[in-house]
Amino acid sequence: MWEGAIMVAVSCVLYVNMGLHEAVVDVLNIDLRITGCPRCLTFWSTLAWNLIGGYGLVPSIFVAFSLSYFALWASLLLDYLATLYNKTYEKLYNQSDAEESTSATDNTAEADDSALPQM
Repeated sequence: MWEGAIMVAVSCVLYVNMGLHEAVVDVLNIDLRITGCPRCLTFWSTLAWNLIGGYGLVPSIFVAFSLSYFALWASLLLDYLATLYNKTYEKLYNQSDAEESTSATDNTAEADDSALPQM
């Protein structure tokens, strides 16, 4: 029961957080709000998975609620990691730009100095 439901939950969280939801909406021109929320998508997908698997209504609802709560925290963690990545990339990118502009000005300064007559 839990193995398949966990795979469905992880798939739902990654589907939303990796931006596949936006791609599907752009291609199909159908915006279902339930597919844009990792908690909602996880709840309904795991509920359907367990009911189709024949696990019963009450255990299926328990698993669906538990995994939708997991999806909330997993989504928050992935969002935080994406923000951290973007900040780190921005710092590295800005630092490399500053080094390139500094080396470019140093090279022009050296070229200007060599043009002057030596005394």
